[in-house]
Amino acid sequence: MKRIVLKTYAKMLTAFFTLLGTITGCDFILPRVEYGTPSADFVIRGKVSDKSSQKPIRDIRIIHKTGYAPANDTVKTDANGEFELKFNEFPGVNHWIYAEDLDETENGGFYAPDSLTVNSSQMKRIKKGSGSWNEGVFEKTDSHFQLKKETAAMPGAVTNEDK
Repeated sequence: MKRIVLKTYAKMLTAFFTLLGTITGCDFILPRVEYGTPSADFVIRGKVSDKSSQKPIRDIRIIHKTGYAPANDTVKTDANGEFELKFNEFPGVNHWIYAEDLDETENGGFYAPDSLTVNSSQMKRIKKGSGSWNEGVFEKTDSHFQLKKETAAMPGAVTNEDK
């Protein structure tokens, strides 16, 4: 008799745990817990040109600065003055983009740095996210800089008069 009770009890426990596993595995009854933070992929494209001549400027450093990350994303403009920044960040924040001349006079003079702010609301969603933490891919293709050539020597630069 004891054996029959134990077998019946074991079958009942097996049925209970099977049912419990089925119920907790269904998202419509108990929601799945996810860990992490919302994020989105961003692509910012643009062009850097001389303000007076409208000619493209190569080798200008384009920096995407964040307020929280220890490192910033950096790219250089190509021969056509074009750049493309790709990064992953929180959705709905502002993106600070800086342009500065790296080679000083190799582009025919030193260009003054410039910056712009790109708001996430100005960006177009080009790909939908997975529906969980990923919001998708957002793009802005008209982030252009027109840099002004500096006429005065840079601070600390050695000029012909100093020699």
